[in-house]
Amino acid sequence: MPKKTEINPKDNHISFQCESMGAVEKKLKEMEIDYVRAKVEEGGIEVDQLFFHDPDGFMIEICNCDSLPVIPLAGEVARACSRVNSLQMLQPRVKQVLQQ
Repeated sequence: MPKKTEINPKDNHISFQCESMGAVEKKLKEMEIDYVRAKVEEGGIEVDQLFFHDPDGFMIEICNCDSLPVIPLAGEVARACSRVNSLQMLQPRVKQVLQQ
């Protein structure tokens, strides 16, 4: 496959959440990796995004998407997708595994 050179946020990509957009952007600059900044807003929620290509030409998105609500499965409580909430959700399972 030919490598893509144009960074198009609308193109197919895989997304990863980060804790510090500033740190990621700084590292991309240090590594001289071309990237595009974007911001999306829907329903009063803003998400910052950075898009770039990996060495194989695949599009990568880094975002601070912990502010996005998680759509729960039936019967579950809606939560924000954040590191703190993830840890809180894992604690009962970790205790259960340790008690076995």
